[in-house]
Amino acid sequence: SEEDEENSTKNPFTIPPDIDIFSIRDKEREKAKEERERRKTMKIHEKMTYSTKINVKQKGFRKAFQKEEEEEDRKQAAETERLKAFQDSLSWKIALTKEKESFHDYVNNRRQIFLLEYIMAVKRDEIQRLENLAKTEERKLEKAECYLEKDALMFDEFLKENDKNSAQALKM
Repeated sequence: SEEDEENSTKNPFTIPPDIDIFSIRDKEREKAKEERERRKTMKIHEKMTYSTKINVKQKGFRKAFQKEEEEEDRKQAAETERLKAFQDSLSWKIALTKEKESFHDYVNNRRQIFLLEYIMAVKRDEIQRLENLAKTEERKLEKAECYLEKDALMFDEFLKENDKNSAQALKM
């Protein structure tokens, strides 16, 4: 209870001790000042205009964007190629199995697939039910722990009060 009061009265808007904002600001100002001094000594053909700086930045952005698009196109082409190869192999397998497979085999296979899917659905439902049950039991356990802590505190207070009363009784 005392810790709660201490935490609630503590100011949350304090600056962390490991970060000195003012020194960072001073360093940035110093850098800007050095850059201005350096520009003063540069020859005119070495200096850049504002529009030149913007164009250089935009070229960098354009190159990065173009590389990103090329990478995306390569990934798309590889994925398309992989899917096409998979589809070709799958259609070949299907054609081969259709020739060999009779109607009775087809029905049996479909029945087995259905049963396996049904078993998986039942197990998923059971897992979900057990997870929900576990969560409910955990919540009950947390409540019980909370009540137990409260009872322990009340018992400690009772013992202190009892000691105090016995001390007063001895004095009397």
